[in-house]
Amino acid sequence: MKIVFDATSCAKANPGGIGGYGRNLLRACAEVAPQHEYVIGLRAAKWGRRRWLAELADVGPIKIVFDAAPGATLRGADLYHGLGVRLPRNGRFTKTFTLHDINVFEFPELSSDAWRERRQQRIRETVARADRVITHSEQGADAAVEHLGIPRDRFLAIPCGVDLDVWSPADDESVGEVCARFGVTRGRYFLLAGGYNPRKNQAGLVDAFAATHLADDGWRLLFSGPRGDDADALARRARAAGIPDEAVQLPGYVSTPDLVALQTGAGAYVCASMHEGFGLPVLEAQACGAPVVSSDRGALPETVGDVGLLFDPADTEAFADALQRMASDESLRAELARRGRTRAATEFSWRASAERYLAAFTAIMESSPRR
Repeated sequence: MKIVFDATSCAKANPGGIGGYGRNLLRACAEVAPQHEYVIGLRAAKWGRRRWLAELADVGPIKIVFDAAPGATLRGADLYHGLGVRLPRNGRFTKTFTLHDINVFEFPELSSDAWRERRQQRIRETVARADRVITHSEQGADAAVEHLGIPRDRFLAIPCGVDLDVWSPADDESVGEVCARFGVTRGRYFLLAGGYNPRKNQAGLVDAFAATHLADDGWRLLFSGPRGDDADALARRARAAGIPDEAVQLPGYVSTPDLVALQTGAGAYVCASMHEGFGLPVLEAQACGAPVVSSDRGALPETVGDVGLLFDPADTEAFADALQRMASDESLRAELARRGRTRAATEFSWRASAERYLAAFTAIMESSPRR
């Protein structure tokens, strides 16, 4: 089977959640089923980004080509899968793509009018071109059905995996060194990773933390990601809420090795999001041994399972109560850390995810009217 992946959305220096998902899925598919031919495509306008995918060129049968949409690249293709929201208009091959979320439909107020209009149109066009749509969760599939008016049997839910070679507990020496460098004490800080975004709700975490007065007991907030004006805005919000400056650490981008150590040493990892189509950083934190406090929105209850504390991110009091409970109960933190690490390792491997994708591709091809 010749499978063409449009990996344009993964070709970035700091790929983030979607980029990491795409790279890990491609690598796992090639390792699970090397008998297939895998082609990584980049749209012509983004060919300059190919260097960010070079590491995949040496994985089994994977090869990188100029442009996944027209011409010789697609000759003989059996299936085309978009890792982002884009599919070619024409072609006698099966078409699928991963719909990571539909935030622009569920929470239109969180994006600009121009972006919302463009994104909604792109999603509708791509769904219409697809033989099947893959989501990361059952909630994501159900929400797409509700907002797009598409039959439920057009959707398949396949969860992401977590790269356990990267996301696993750091050794004590590394944790101690990294915590000292970032100005926090092991087991006495809440960590939230991700670029600043109203949907990620970093401001909500600041407000909830202020309500707990945990800073008086030596607890800290550490935000990996926000920088520049975004970081300044969070610092001002914390100051206005009465949180001492030293209780909020805003280092900007944090390298993966440092982030692994910070997750290992965290009193808890916090996902404050108003919505997530899956919430891969939650799994990564659990794999590193961090207990998790998470929003109950979107697919997060599926991702967190019964090994984390859930709260309503729109309810500051409930959010603060969850933080307070986690901070005050050491045995709870230890139990959630242990169970979360086990669950991430046994239920969310990339190998298992790749096997489910490849089985889905085969089933979709067999039922596709194009074949």
